[in-house]
Amino acid sequence: MLEKHKDTLFIDMKYIILYRKLGYLEVAPDIFEYRYKNCMITIYSEEQRFEYRGASYELCAYKDFSVLEVIDRLLKKGYDSSCVSVNSGGYDVVITYPQARSLYIGIYVSAWGKDYEKLLSDYRPSGKNECLYTSQLSGGLVDFKSEIHVMDKKFTKGLFEKNAPLYPDTFSIDYDEREYEEEFSVKNGELIKYLGSKPVVTVPYGITRIGTGAFWKNLAVKEVILPDSVTCICGDAFVYCKNLQKVNIPAGVDEMGDDPFAGCPNIEIKNNSEHFVLKAGVLFDREMRFLIHYTASNPSSEYRIPESVTWIGKHSFYKCENLRLVVITKNVAFMGNNAFSDCRNIKLKNESEFFHYIDGVLYDKNITACMHYSMGSGVKIVRLAETVRTIGRNCFWNCDMIEKIIIPASVRQIGYNPFANCRNVVIENHSPYYREIDGILYDATGKEVVFCPPTAVKAGIIVLPAGVLNVGRSAFTGCHTLEKIILPMGLRFLGRSAFSGCVGLEEIAIPESVEEIADWCFDGCRALKRVIVPKHIKLLPNTFNDCKAEIIRI
Repeated sequence: MLEKHKDTLFIDMKYIILYRKLGYLEVAPDIFEYRYKNCMITIYSEEQRFEYRGASYELCAYKDFSVLEVIDRLLKKGYDSSCVSVNSGGYDVVITYPQARSLYIGIYVSAWGKDYEKLLSDYRPSGKNECLYTSQLSGGLVDFKSEIHVMDKKFTKGLFEKNAPLYPDTFSIDYDEREYEEEFSVKNGELIKYLGSKPVVTVPYGITRIGTGAFWKNLAVKEVILPDSVTCICGDAFVYCKNLQKVNIPAGVDEMGDDPFAGCPNIEIKNNSEHFVLKAGVLFDREMRFLIHYTASNPSSEYRIPESVTWIGKHSFYKCENLRLVVITKNVAFMGNNAFSDCRNIKLKNESEFFHYIDGVLYDKNITACMHYSMGSGVKIVRLAETVRTIGRNCFWNCDMIEKIIIPASVRQIGYNPFANCRNVVIENHSPYYREIDGILYDATGKEVVFCPPTAVKAGIIVLPAGVLNVGRSAFTGCHTLEKIILPMGLRFLGRSAFSGCVGLEEIAIPESVEEIADWCFDGCRALKRVIVPKHIKLLPNTFNDCKAEIIRI
């Protein structure tokens, strides 16, 4: 059996987006480079490593990316590479002051989330200049957190921010003195979540950042008025706000994540920022190199992407049902996570040397990655090219017209269930990295459920075999035939959106062995009557979104 390590960058497939967001260019298959002021970093993604200053470093896990990212952040701020070293003096990264080599800041790096929280809780001040750092890619933006310790005093700002000086000798603390109404969940100036249900929402002045998913799937809101204090709108900020009609981009906004307005079919955007261009409902960055959002209500049946565009953003054409044809022009070199997802009538015409469009499937330049399937192509039996190694996330999302997908032996990576809501599909697998058992797709070891199509459910019931440790992200999404599932003892994880949209699911018992139930796990499970959940499991805010099940703690 061929086994992959859970949560490695190479297997997670987020790595290409991460490298691209940092500005790295793919100079050869799986080899990325970026030339800084006086050095170059080369990433060998297939080998899961990067080279910096003549040495090679691992690039296997999220911590490794954070190490690479903090080096990138420092070098782009203007630090000389001779003053930024890796794995030195017990630290992950060290900044040395050029005027006095005895002055330095040692940086401990960790992965985002629980690992960083543990790093903070375990840290004991040493009296030295030290920093605790983490970063992640979220909604198309690279976010970071830092805690700086100087002379046994703690600070949170002054080292990595855009306006922070090189080699600073003073630092500050993030502190927001303002009090906001209860409907606004705010932390350090970021609107984390809008909790209200007003049709017209005036976001309070003082908020500087509209967080990832801040208005996620809020069906009450019709208009959002953003204050001039806002400088950043994160990816998916207003995603699935179906009734949102008006929103403004304030003049001070200079940063925006992946399509914040995806799933808002009738939205009218008013742009006041010189950092963005809005043309006939299509939103670009200032240079019109990055296509961020195409408004779904546009009545045009055809669209030719401007030749200035080099990057088409994630879900930027989401659910544009009027479109029949989109022309990918010659300078488009990269595309985010299925830019044309849920466009039910679309076909593509490709003029770019960076892609191939074959039998309704869009591939990358080397025909090693499957990026999109066109629902308007009429192809019902999809035989992926024999060179494909990666099946990208969401590339078959909602493709209920497909009857069969044939996975070739060359495939090594499948993103978060790219087959979600394929209601009528049968998977024929030939990859040694995966296995099909009774119509369900697992990884090669049988430890992770990748995808369960509705066609695999017999008499409404699924019994997962012993040995399964992880129900993957969106593994059962849209499995409308599922009424009952029996999970094995020993199961450890239920991934994000694992059972979302299982509208027929009536009951489920979570084994004591489960350590984590991710957010949106049972989103939209409207028939679910009761769920037995062990007391030690922390339930996240949206785990049972749009689901009225009785939660029984044992």
